[in-house]
Amino acid sequence: MATYTITINEKTKAGKKLVALLESLNEVVSISEIRKSKGLDEALEDVKHGRVWEAKNAKDLINKCL
Repeated sequence: MATYTITINEKTKAGKKLVALLESLNEVVSISEIRKSKGLDEALEDVKHGRVWEAKNAKDLINKCL
């Protein structure tokens, strides 16, 4: 089975009809929405997983990165 990603503008008539057609093909097509995380959500995930840097100042941060 292959996976395809398409973008459909559901605000247009054609987009609504296309989504309805794909939903009617439930034996062949499965539809799942992809939620894109926003900047704050990504930052909170980084903190949660320990992907953070601590530095005294900009010079200290640059030294730690090098």
